[in-house]
Amino acid sequence: MTVDEAADRIAYLVKATFNSYNDEFLEITQRAKEKFEKRDWKGRRKDAVERLNLYQTTLDQIAISLHQIIGGRYQEKAVWIAAKHKFSQLVNGLHDEDLAETFFNSVTRQVLETVGIDRDVEFFHLDRPVRITKSVEPVYDTYYNEGETKSLIQEILERFQFQITYENIQRDAELVAQEIDLYLWPLIRSHQEYSIDVIKTPFYRNKGAYIVGRISVESKVIPLIIPLANGDNGIFVDTVLLREAEASIVFSFAHSYFHVSIERHDAVIEFLKSILPQKDISELYASIGYNKHAKTEFYRDLHRFVHVSKEQYVIAPGKEGAVMLAFTLPNYNFVFKVIKDKPCFVRSKNETPKAIAKKEVMQRYNSISLRDRAGRLVDTQEFENLRFRKKRFSDLLLDEFSLVAKDCVRIENEYVIIEHLYVQRKVIPLPLYFQSEENPEAVRQVLIDFGYFLKDLAATGVFPGDLFNIWNYGVTKRGRVVLYDYDDVLPLEKINFVEKPHPRNEFEEMRSEEEWVIATPDDFFMDEIDRYSGIPYPLKGIFKSVHCDLYMLAF
Repeated sequence: MTVDEAADRIAYLVKATFNSYNDEFLEITQRAKEKFEKRDWKGRRKDAVERLNLYQTTLDQIAISLHQIIGGRYQEKAVWIAAKHKFSQLVNGLHDEDLAETFFNSVTRQVLETVGIDRDVEFFHLDRPVRITKSVEPVYDTYYNEGETKSLIQEILERFQFQITYENIQRDAELVAQEIDLYLWPLIRSHQEYSIDVIKTPFYRNKGAYIVGRISVESKVIPLIIPLANGDNGIFVDTVLLREAEASIVFSFAHSYFHVSIERHDAVIEFLKSILPQKDISELYASIGYNKHAKTEFYRDLHRFVHVSKEQYVIAPGKEGAVMLAFTLPNYNFVFKVIKDKPCFVRSKNETPKAIAKKEVMQRYNSISLRDRAGRLVDTQEFENLRFRKKRFSDLLLDEFSLVAKDCVRIENEYVIIEHLYVQRKVIPLPLYFQSEENPEAVRQVLIDFGYFLKDLAATGVFPGDLFNIWNYGVTKRGRVVLYDYDDVLPLEKINFVEKPHPRNEFEEMRSEEEWVIATPDDFFMDEIDRYSGIPYPLKGIFKSVHCDLYMLAF
């Protein structure tokens, strides 16, 4: 087999496999409507996990097929250089050309075990290329306001038909219309001239379906998000969101991915960018399930930022983690984390070392990625075999790599090679927030949200085993409390919530608790939630005024 023959076979097989992957991705996505109608929430979660695992499963399968078809030329670089050129011709002008290029890159890295970026065999664009694709029917419908807002909203709701009826569509249309009229009043007063664009299919996630649209009034674009719930008496509107901050939380990096049954992902991304202009493109791709291409967009943005800013990677501010070494770029919105060689490694003699294996840490991070993250667990992207110029790292960080992370970070000549890396959005660690925030009302809101954060985690079936280490929690720029370290996260059913026993005799009263209270590693004493919550003592009253039920075993 010649180089060109082998390259052709690779290009056609990768293209065919990519098409097959897309078809299966959409088939799983399309099940969301039926699951919502039947309130099949367990099936909904099963589909979400299946879709998340589909990409790697497909890569594993094509790697085996390529080895069988290409034989001895399987890892020959010249073949892959030629295959890249041929593949580029096959996908040129397609609406999903960007996704196809990412898939090709994933295949090459799986087969060639590439370290860093090999631009000879991988597609890499420092700037997002301008794609010229065929124009198609818009992914949204447009509605023009020619009368009462209530009639317009009812028309939109009726456009979304389900196998079950609305609980009370007139009531919901009126309530939504009232909020829209109030919000638009300062802009249009009584003139009522505006239009609404609505994406043709709902966005499904967990137990909800979201109508996603935008209101265009004069030159202003306003988000319109209408969440639907399926209750005992039919489908009803839960609320209406009109502010960019509210819409941004719905598409937050702490939420699970939506299932949206539309092939033209590029048009959906363009629409979402129009209502969420502050969102990173990578975050929008991830929000609708294209998390692998989100990594491509992120890596492109990272390269561009480093190239322009010339900043160095430094150790992330805050308390040193016992399991992870975290570093960042001072003015970049992401944090990078590598697992320490010995996760029990700690600086302070006052801390209890952790006995958790590296493999278990990776398993916990992976398990979180497959769960409902409920807007409380920061999305984590994994990267392997990355290469950076050594000069981009501070001397202190290089020394730290050599001290605690030799297993996954090595320095070769002028390069730093990182074998395994986690990337997360940057948030303010909760203790630093309490120390730095000067607005009392902002502190109040975060305190109260911290309680809802714990309740949301419990509702999804997980709980922080090390509840008292509030350095694992952070505050987003929208003021929401999230969890970003998962090495202490445990399934709720594995935690034994108990009341601490009282002294039974004078002998026990005179001795310290450590000498007579018998506890297993899974025991969680309820009275210690208050004592060791990490909330500054003067602020505990505000917290307990709303969340005193968290201290009760019954809850």
